[in-house]
Amino acid sequence: MRGREPPAGRLKILLWHWGRRGAGPRYTLELAQALMRQQDTDVYLSVSSESELIDSFRALKIPTLEIKTYRGFFSALFTTLNIFSTRRKLFRFIIENQINVVDSTMSHLWSRFVTPVVQRAGVVMLNTVHDAVLHPGENGGFKSWFYQPFKNADGYIALTHYVGQQLSDVHGIAPEKVTVIPLGPLSGPVVHAHVAAGAPGPLRLLFFGRILRYKGLEGLIEAYAIVRAEGLQVSLQITGAGDMRDVMATVQALPDITVSNVWVPEDKMGSVFSRADLIVLPYLESSQSGVIASAFAAGVPAIGTPIGGLPEQITHGVNGLVAANTSPSALASEIRRLARDRDLLETLKAGALETARQQFSWDKISMEILALSHSCLKGSGG
Repeated sequence: MRGREPPAGRLKILLWHWGRRGAGPRYTLELAQALMRQQDTDVYLSVSSESELIDSFRALKIPTLEIKTYRGFFSALFTTLNIFSTRRKLFRFIIENQINVVDSTMSHLWSRFVTPVVQRAGVVMLNTVHDAVLHPGENGGFKSWFYQPFKNADGYIALTHYVGQQLSDVHGIAPEKVTVIPLGPLSGPVVHAHVAAGAPGPLRLLFFGRILRYKGLEGLIEAYAIVRAEGLQVSLQITGAGDMRDVMATVQALPDITVSNVWVPEDKMGSVFSRADLIVLPYLESSQSGVIASAFAAGVPAIGTPIGGLPEQITHGVNGLVAANTSPSALASEIRRLARDRDLLETLKAGALETARQQFSWDKISMEILALSHSCLKGSGG
């Protein structure tokens, strides 16, 4: 059965992700909805019954294999002991529904134990790789082993060329097996907060996401201090879960900084973007940013560092600005530019929306994944 072109050109694609929360379930949901709008395509799902989006998955009313995963250490231990039963369930689901292509939309702790039965089912297997190498602060032999890219997938989807290059350089994957397909918006509709007419208020900066050292929050705070000392009207919202003990004293000493040190699910992201003029990504390391496409869809442009895949997502002068380097002074230079030039800010807002509609459109993304699926089917002997 492996590599057989679907009868009459109709493709049966299974999206497989067993994570409970975060970008993985939202990516899977958005992609499923987009694929369902395409012709000659039947969409199937295998997701966690504990997913925070399980009601949304069920509302799609498409064939779905729900897998009981875990919510903590003890439930993880218990359910992992049943991994062989879980493998059999997925194998039967693939065979009974005559699936042609399985797309692992994001790796999971169990993925490496399950891929052998996917391959044994004789289907084309795609591996969507969000990060080819774990970020600083996430490293560890245990996690690195579980979350590395699959071996012998038929095709690899990298979200940026930077990640695609890492797949070749670090993991030895042939470049011709890697296709770059960007990440689409993960947030819901955005209603922007009302801004009173008259003189423009402060430039509302946003830092959004997990707070880890590689995200460079300390550098952004220093850049903020620089522009505030110059008398520029700016404010800063810091939203995301993580350890802020090293920066809280500095934050509390500066004016107009608001902190929401909590996890924000993807369906609540719109309320965060609605009160921002600009998102700042002061990263010291990056494969890509999961929030850029969502910010753009909300009409919020970005300032980012010239690191990893960020310059692929941010087009300087079109939908944002790319700092000269990762230093606080370089970030301050770009913030200063937009604080003083509100016409440029409006141009970047329009550019951000246009990028979201075109480059980061889920319909475009789904068509590229279908094209890759058909190519892999033909290339493997169909």
